[in-house]
Amino acid sequence: MNLLRHLLRNDVRLIARDKMLATMTAVVLLMGIAMRFALPAIDLALADAGVMPSQASTLRFSDTFPAFVVFVALWQGSNFPGIIFGFVLLGEKEDATLEAMRVTPLSLQRYAGYRVTASAVFAFFMIVYLALSIGWCLVPLWQLVPLAMAASLSAPLSVLAYATFADNKIQGLAYTKFGGLAGLLILVGYFVPEPWQWLLGVFPPFLVAKAYWMALEGQAAAVAPLMASVVLQLGLLRVLLRRFRARA
Repeated sequence: MNLLRHLLRNDVRLIARDKMLATMTAVVLLMGIAMRFALPAIDLALADAGVMPSQASTLRFSDTFPAFVVFVALWQGSNFPGIIFGFVLLGEKEDATLEAMRVTPLSLQRYAGYRVTASAVFAFFMIVYLALSIGWCLVPLWQLVPLAMAASLSAPLSVLAYATFADNKIQGLAYTKFGGLAGLLILVGYFVPEPWQWLLGVFPPFLVAKAYWMALEGQAAAVAPLMASVVLQLGLLRVLLRRFRARA
């Protein structure tokens, strides 16, 4: 427990003194409140302008709320913690902290376990916070908790991906673009008709999004894509952990 407290204090200190990471943390905390007011305001503005709905379509912007809620709460709520903890790890990598760790009682395996667990736990609470603060298209808490747990697995995947494939923070910044583009699959996938929508399941976070939308509609089968996403992400997590230990 003493070691855990030391690692947590060190992470808080590293994030607080890094302006980029501190700003990202503040942004994601404010994102939920902003979405709570922005979504209905955009819906009203588009309706008044005759854009959504329009003469060509009866679709209102409010009909697309589930796509944006999932994108922000489930995806960004996990993506941001993944980036933050990933850059903390890259900073330690640049400072040769991982090499110095070989002569300390803290093994690389235990350290990797801490990084995986801490990022996932942080992402879980961030996802729940964002979903509750947005307030729109909200599923019951007993459904939100397992959905948040599954979505939070994306955070340690991002952390290990940065640590494995990036040598420094400059390369890490380049990789953040891939994460941003990948997340757009959730927004695009919402408008893809079934059964073609299921093809996007090769991107595990989309399966969590699909499970959320199905739960929102009251479909009991939502558990299927949810469990599939967990299995896929745990499999990827195992592979990346091996790659990380091999490279470190």
